[in-house]
Amino acid sequence: MSTPTRFTDPHAVDVWDASFRWRSGDLLRDRTIDATWQRVAGALAANDGARGELWRRRYIEVFSRWQLLPDERLLRHAGTGRLPAALPEPQACLNLGAFVLAPRSATARFDHAGFAAAASLSVRLLDDALSLCEGEHASVGAAELAIGVMGLADALAALGLDYRGREAQLAAAAIARTLAYAVLEGALQLAQERGPGGDDADGALAAHWRDRALPPQLAEPLRRHRRHRRLTRISVQPCLALLANNASIGLAAHRARGGRPALSPEAALSAQRALAAAMQPWIDAPVEIARGDCEDRLCSGCG
Repeated sequence: MSTPTRFTDPHAVDVWDASFRWRSGDLLRDRTIDATWQRVAGALAANDGARGELWRRRYIEVFSRWQLLPDERLLRHAGTGRLPAALPEPQACLNLGAFVLAPRSATARFDHAGFAAAASLSVRLLDDALSLCEGEHASVGAAELAIGVMGLADALAALGLDYRGREAQLAAAAIARTLAYAVLEGALQLAQERGPGGDDADGALAAHWRDRALPPQLAEPLRRHRRHRRLTRISVQPCLALLANNASIGLAAHRARGGRPALSPEAALSAQRALAAAMQPWIDAPVEIARGDCEDRLCSGCG
């Protein structure tokens, strides 16, 4: 049984209550955040057959640890009977701060193995989401997934690294590399299980790997892969960051609510661009930079 989710920031409670808590008229359906996780995970895993319960529990586990946050559209609508008929560019966001072991200590380290497992799981989650929302018309073969990250500044601080330093850039690049390989392996395993997809992808995913050091044993499965056109995209998601106990936004040094860094806006933006450049070779779409106006871009319930 999963551990109950812990809120540590009052803004996170507010955004959950305003934006993601399921209400049906005057009836409160999601009494706790864990009820929200159970609702979303149950809907996603409903079509997974005999192993559905296994995946449902696994989704709840990563949600409740704040390691993986699903698409905002899923948080709002999955399991409510009000799903969107289409889910273009389904998103999932991995919270890097949740993968630091022994944070702020001499033995602090990033849990690449745990991160890889959650990243791989995110591919299945979004594939399930497409099937849930679009059914037999799911855009398998043309799907552009957007698996990204947030909380980089939190992770760097917990590791004792200077946000502006070269070591931070190297750590960011290593995280991006782990993400790229984990989601690729997850996608190839899923294609083996569910089929490679249609012909619409036209080798697009392989093109993203052309200049990466791809192991020979993955080259041929990737060449045949037609299930997804893209896997990774780091975008600015301040609402999800706020829900995840006000994590730092994307690759930025600042948070959705308060906690501005001691760095000047110019220095913080310059450092963020350097981190984005270090990660970009491993990310399938251009990395989005978070600017200081993110608070103005929060979802309607976060304001």
